[in-house]
Amino acid sequence: MSRSERNPGSARRSGGRCLRTLDCSSTCRSRLAAFAASLLSALFVFAFPAAPAAAHDGCSDVTVVVDFGALAADPATGCAADPANGLDALAGAGFSVTEVASIRGMVCRIDELPESNCGAAPPAKEYWSYWRADSGDADWAYSPVGGADAHPEAGDVEGWVFGDGSTPPAIAPDDAAASTEGQGPDAEDEASFTWIIAVAALAVIAALVIWRMRRDRRA
Repeated sequence: MSRSERNPGSARRSGGRCLRTLDCSSTCRSRLAAFAASLLSALFVFAFPAAPAAAHDGCSDVTVVVDFGALAADPATGCAADPANGLDALAGAGFSVTEVASIRGMVCRIDELPESNCGAAPPAKEYWSYWRADSGDADWAYSPVGGADAHPEAGDVEGWVFGDGSTPPAIAPDDAAASTEGQGPDAEDEASFTWIIAVAALAVIAALVIWRMRRDRRA
């Protein structure tokens, strides 16, 4: 005779306990899944806000334009945070800079263009001219000083053009500033912090689910 046959009441109690355990496990898992889905939805909205909200986050520092002229198809823009001078702004905006060896502050190559040994001054018809626009200016002005001696401030727009120096950047200062919306170190730091929060929250959810499943198994 089996144990259940000897004690039918014990079997009923045991079976009921098992059913209650399975039912609780299923309910808890469903609740945890719903909670995880809700939290993930909230994190998605927080990490990826609607496009119109980002439209107010322009470059609050110095906008830099590089017009490669005949060397490349389109001008490129970037955002530099609190640069010490024009060359620092150019590098801070993400462009590589090589100076003329014999002339302090004179730019020879930007992003390795044009191909040159940079030993002497470039020809007058093929050099990097330097242009500037104060915050709110609609037009470019040829800079009377070199990049090493300029002191751009927040809101200013800097421009570099490869050619004979007679033509400013192909993109207007206000358009250049608008093109750098959402750029800059503040935006990058905010995005990194958002992802740290998201990853931490997911780790907590995973740990909670694993703990609950192990407890259900032991029960």
